[in-house]
Amino acid sequence: MDKYLKRGISSFYKKKFKDALLHFALALRDKPSSKEARVSAILAELAMQKEDEAIALYEYYLISKDSGVKNSEEMIEEIVDSIDLTLESLEAMFFEEEIEARINEENGIAYDDFKVFIENKDSFKEAFEDIMFSTKVIIHKKDDFIDFLEKLIDNGFKEVSMNYFENAVQLYPHDEKLQQLVKKVEN
Repeated sequence: MDKYLKRGISSFYKKKFKDALLHFALALRDKPSSKEARVSAILAELAMQKEDEAIALYEYYLISKDSGVKNSEEMIEEIVDSIDLTLESLEAMFFEEEIEARINEENGIAYDDFKVFIENKDSFKEAFEDIMFSTKVIIHKKDDFIDFLEKLIDNGFKEVSMNYFENAVQLYPHDEKLQQLVKKVEN
């Protein structure tokens, strides 16, 4: 067994999921075709959000693999995909209901309404300066969030954008556009 894979498994069982993910990624770098390293990396990433589910799936995966079950990697990937889809749809449903209930009490403006507000001003910068201390911009979609961050950066609000990046990178760790924006701010 690959040394990185061994270290990853050890870190996974110690609940050091970031370390496990790093070791699985290194194993994939050395052997990109490794199905075990791929599934292990997927489960380590899942464990950072849903620890119990990921541990149970990992144990199920190892037992299936050791028992000679064919395509156990594909089976685990399908299960993870179905978990993500189910949780995403439930989270989206509750998030929309929660946002609608809280909009009035939060003194906020929906991003779509904010874009209309921008059109009535000379620039994004002027519109944002008009609301930044009194009103929150409420964003429902990832693409709108990234668009908002990009506009903040392009209009000189780099420090404000930095407040959003920590959470954004945690929410969307593999989003290329977000990574480009982080580099843009750093420069």
